[in-house]
Amino acid sequence: MKNSTPDDFGRITIHDPESVTSWMSAGKCRIHPPSVFFPSDGAGVERAQAICNRCPVSERCLQYALEFRIEHGVWGGASERERRRILRRRKIELSSADH
Repeated sequence: MKNSTPDDFGRITIHDPESVTSWMSAGKCRIHPPSVFFPSDGAGVERAQAICNRCPVSERCLQYALEFRIEHGVWGGASERERRRILRRRKIELSSADH
């Protein structure tokens, strides 16, 4: 069943518990402006990561970003560069397992 509620910024959010993004409604990022998670410098990345470190859905968030190859921003506490490293490492591990 879908329901809608305003978030801390007055935006209406529709919650669908069966959605692939239903976990997002529990994210700590909901109480911060989106710009926090799309920083232009290393200090901004650290600020976003500190928020993610206290988030109950950070692991799911990271997996979502990796699965959907999201290229920008901090997701699940990982910067763009860190997510690229994770994906490369997984690719290497998979190809090693095949041989």
